[in-house]
Amino acid sequence: MMSWVVFWIDPKESGAQISVAITAMLTLIAYRFAVGNDMPKVSYLSRLVYFILEANFLVFASLIEVIVTSAYARIGQLDRARSIDRWARILFLVIFILIALEALVLRFGL
Repeated sequence: MMSWVVFWIDPKESGAQISVAITAMLTLIAYRFAVGNDMPKVSYLSRLVYFILEANFLVFASLIEVIVTSAYARIGQLDRARSIDRWARILFLVIFILIALEALVLRFGL
């Protein structure tokens, strides 16, 4: 969810957006290393690893979105960049909720 914040930062502030997205990516990488040391070594991917991979996908996708909206803002299409940000707010929230529900279903068999 940390990467979701970039969609509320104005596309004209591309430096701030990119900084938040990269910080989120680095945080996930550090988290993966920290959790990886405490997990048992198995030959398959665990549910937690799938969840972290899905989170990495969302953070990486938000970084791509930031680059696209920053490019639009730079060439003077600020309205288009802001429109993409508004759609991304909704889309990324829905995807995150689906990922979290998937994790709950797998964990508790709901």
